[in-house]
Amino acid sequence: MPKVRPLIDPNVITSLRLPVAPVAVAFLVTGTVWGTVVAAVLALLLELSDLLDGYVARKYGAVTDFGKLYDPFSDAFTRYTLFLGLYAIGVAQLWMIIAIFYRDASISFFRTVAATREVIVAARPSGKIKAVVQGVGVQVIFLCLLVVKLDPRWTTLAKVPYWTMLFITLVTIASFLDYFRGNLPTLRDAWENRPLRRKKKQK
Repeated sequence: MPKVRPLIDPNVITSLRLPVAPVAVAFLVTGTVWGTVVAAVLALLLELSDLLDGYVARKYGAVTDFGKLYDPFSDAFTRYTLFLGLYAIGVAQLWMIIAIFYRDASISFFRTVAATREVIVAARPSGKIKAVVQGVGVQVIFLCLLVVKLDPRWTTLAKVPYWTMLFITLVTIASFLDYFRGNLPTLRDAWENRPLRRKKKQK
């Protein structure tokens, strides 16, 4: 039987997140009620699209090597863009944004170094936890921003976005430390230019 193709390629779904994230931020920084509403809706759609592209790829057997790299890149691009928007409106502090950026940049560097050593850096549990915390945390933040914007009397909820952002940042830092520890032998070998070890997959 011929292979059934999905109505829309999962990589196309992934690609749609890239322009939508800046649009969400553009609405968010307006500071208006409707701007916040649109930003919150777009943030939710961004997260749902992340679930959808993976579901479509698995259901139709459309998982590709490119998609395995493109999806996490799109996730990082999208969430970091939203974090910059949260920084712009005062929800996040600069050190939080820097910490999140340094973590993602460092993991990319670890993977590049590992590739030169013929080592595959497997996804670690801390990375998956970080992704879930960031995804859920962003939704909590935008929901609280929306509720407070619609009804300013919810003064307690006004504090939730900052503390949620702080929790996201701390989990992200913990993930960096875990990846650094796990990849330290490979980094040390590369630093000292030791001969390549037998190809392996890190746990």
